Formats: sequence, C-alpha cells, structure tokens
Amino acid sequence: MPINTAREERRARPRTRAFKQSKIIFNDGKSIYDAVLRNVTAYGATLTVARPELLPLDFNLMIVNENFTVPCSVRWRRADTVGVVF
Repeated sequence: MPINTAREERRARPRTRAFKQSKIIFNDGKSIYDAVLRNVTAYGATLTVARPELLPLDFNLMIVNENFTVPCSVRWRRADTVGVVF
C-alpha cells in the first residue's frame, strides 16, 4: 500500500495558487504593510508577511496590479504567514 505524503486538504473550497504583490491597509489608511498573496479562494486567502503578529484582526487587502481592495479578517497566524477570510 503506497504512503500518501501530500498534506490532506481541509478546505471546504479549492484554492488557487497565486503570487501577487499586495498591501495590507489599516488604521484609516495610515498604516500599510507589504504582503504577498500566496493562494486564494472565493472566501479567503493566505498571505506572506514579515511580521503577522503586528497585524490587526481586521484590515483591507489591496491587490496592487489589479487595483482591487477587499476587507479581511484574520483567521490564523503562523511564522511568516496569515490566513484571512473575506
């Protein structure tokens, strides 16, 4: 019997891999952090950021090259990544 080494998918909806320059905007637009959008679904995304512990629970996410902004809420945080829901 072969061993499955792939991570088991726990998401309710499939994700699309991405590599998009993004900005995390909060504090009435006075605070802006750089981020990279790593994967996305219709309901959330994973972002790579330098210091996820400094982010508030709610912020706006701007996808730079698409001139698109969406409000987000933090769902989880890890070393250099944060999961958000839209």
